[in-house]
Amino acid sequence: MKALASDRHGRFVLLGLAVGLAYFPAWLGYLIPRIFQGKVGWFLILCMLLVAGAELWNRRAVLTKLQASEEDRLLGHLLIVAGAVLFPFCRFALWPQAFLWMTILAGIACSTWGASVFRQFWVPTSLIGLTTYPRIGFISRFIWDFVTPYQFLEIRMAEVSAAAMRAIGFPAVQQGVYITFPEGAVEVGWGCNGLDMALSVAATGFIMGILYKQKPAQMAMLIAVAVVISLAFNIPRLMLVTIAHVYWGEWWFNFWHGFWGGQIFVGILLTVYYYTMMALIERSKQRSLSS
Repeated sequence: MKALASDRHGRFVLLGLAVGLAYFPAWLGYLIPRIFQGKVGWFLILCMLLVAGAELWNRRAVLTKLQASEEDRLLGHLLIVAGAVLFPFCRFALWPQAFLWMTILAGIACSTWGASVFRQFWVPTSLIGLTTYPRIGFISRFIWDFVTPYQFLEIRMAEVSAAAMRAIGFPAVQQGVYITFPEGAVEVGWGCNGLDMALSVAATGFIMGILYKQKPAQMAMLIAVAVVISLAFNIPRLMLVTIAHVYWGEWWFNFWHGFWGGQIFVGILLTVYYYTMMALIERSKQRSLSS
């Protein structure tokens, strides 16, 4: 801290970090409740930060050699100051705070290593930039609703889950986004359609593809398999939550619909996906050796 405060550039960096410290409670305050609700977005953000950190550490020798020009340093300082000045007036919502924090981080990077850092380290800088706004699910929902019919995935999930429950002897009927029983009904809402989980696991596959230096075709396969496995796993989860609500009572419904039930499913899903992914990576490696 003293080393940063000893020169002009360091004081600009400290100003930017102070804003980040002010934003951190809001960022963490959004993520923590969703962890206890069984959401998986936090896992995606954690993976993104770990991969970005590992990439920066592995290439630290290159990073330390980068030097910012006078123009880059001036631009970076302007971004930091602009973000710091506007931040107190943008506490009304999470997204402007996230945008200003991302601007400040870009200013710190630009003024420290130069604008070329974004080109030479595009993967870690992109991943860090994406994590500044913790509502990744909100972005994915906006895009999904724009390109698909209304409640498309929710209706399909209700339909398949109801059919699966009928196959094992339960009198389940699908009515729109509802799975109905003579004793009650459960709505398959946005949070239960499996898309957030599929995107999180797909992003994990993308990150692992980067770590294992997979070719684009293999990386696309890892992502596609992640989506298929995640959506397939969402069906038994919906079945269990529905049965718990209708037959077992509120406590069991809250358990399987909440943090512990969500983490159990996520743990099983990630375990299955990990072994599937490693088998695919090993097979592509053997193909490369034999060709």
